[in-house]
Amino acid sequence: MNWSHKIRHVMSAPAVFVDLDAPPSRVAALLETSPFHHLPVLDGGVLVGVVSSIDLARVSLGAWVSDPQTERAWLDTQFRIADLMSWEPQFVREDDSVKLAADKLSTGDLHCLPVLDQRDALTGIVTSTDLLRWLVTA
Repeated sequence: MNWSHKIRHVMSAPAVFVDLDAPPSRVAALLETSPFHHLPVLDGGVLVGVVSSIDLARVSLGAWVSDPQTERAWLDTQFRIADLMSWEPQFVREDDSVKLAADKLSTGDLHCLPVLDQRDALTGIVTSTDLLRWLVTA
């Protein structure tokens, strides 16, 4: 196993993301219909945060409202993505090692790392699942 293997070979790409000004209902819809649980948040193409299904669950009305449309409408009237997301996310670069990503994710505080190129453009995302998949196939 080569721990110096580059993250660009392990990451999920292209990264699905949301814009900072998107309504929270868009985030909810993307996360409900996709196999992932995190979305990088961009503002003018610049990474500013990450929003997750856990962030939405914290403000969910799911226990009281069974209609997803009602819940999404409520989300849009009560919150902005900026209210829900984690700001200033940690990230890795495409040329960083798998070891660096594993070190960052192993703290338990993070479950994903956006991946940026040398121009700070978002090119992918790496999650604990991506690293486990690499580990069992390496």
